[in-house]
Amino acid sequence: MTKHSLLLLLFVILYSCNSNKSENDKPVAKVNDNILYLSTVKEVIPNGISKDDSLLIAQNYTHQWIKKQLIISKAELNLSEEDKDVSKMVEDYRSSLIIHKYQQQLIEQKIDTLISQFEIENYYRSYSANFILNRNILKALYIKIPIPVPNLSKIQKLYKSEKEDDWAELEDYCFQNATKFDNFSDRWIYAQELLNKLPGNINDEVKFLKHTKYYETSDSTHHYFVKIQEFELKDNLAPLPFVKEDIKKILLNKRKIQFIKNLEENIYRDAESKNKFKIY
Repeated sequence: MTKHSLLLLLFVILYSCNSNKSENDKPVAKVNDNILYLSTVKEVIPNGISKDDSLLIAQNYTHQWIKKQLIISKAELNLSEEDKDVSKMVEDYRSSLIIHKYQQQLIEQKIDTLISQFEIENYYRSYSANFILNRNILKALYIKIPIPVPNLSKIQKLYKSEKEDDWAELEDYCFQNATKFDNFSDRWIYAQELLNKLPGNINDEVKFLKHTKYYETSDSTHHYFVKIQEFELKDNLAPLPFVKEDIKKILLNKRKIQFIKNLEENIYRDAESKNKFKIY
């Protein structure tokens, strides 16, 4: 079938409003004894898209189907009977999928996903060697304002202040004037994530963190303000809040693994007590 005839067939059948399914289920392509029917092609076309997009998807799918059938045909001719016997692999894969789905269903139904603060802190203390920082981290305030900066002396005073009233005024000022106003004061981020937002290069990151509380710099279009609240250096123990979510995932995963082990053991013992299997 030529490209033109394929497109014409798809166009006519896909958009025939009065045709029923049996009439529409016509062959689109054939490779040896394998036939691709229009009903299969229509299943891969999303609802609500344009005719041009539908035809493009249908054409691409058809061409990929033809290529796949040709490769399968070539493989069938060239592989030995032993190599072509994939029944055991298929059965193993099917068994694995069924077991996995059953386990996941039970896990969703029966596993308590709530990890207590006590469990998190206990794991953190017990395995602290696993939570050594491999990069510098910090808590900071970052502000980026277009030049010329409105009322520069005001913003220079406000971003350094610890007063709640000044903070509210700073938020209002930045809402009106800042291109970026990122407050990382209550959460840890990698230091490089902040430094990448600044113009120029800060060659000695550790020295910068140790000796900088407030930092201002400019490029041709913006003025930048940074206030570093806290920092922790590479090779030190990570603060618990920085690794808390990782620990929760670890503990939940351990809980799931233990649940699956218990499940397998319980099924085995139950079957053993009911003589459902025999070992020769």
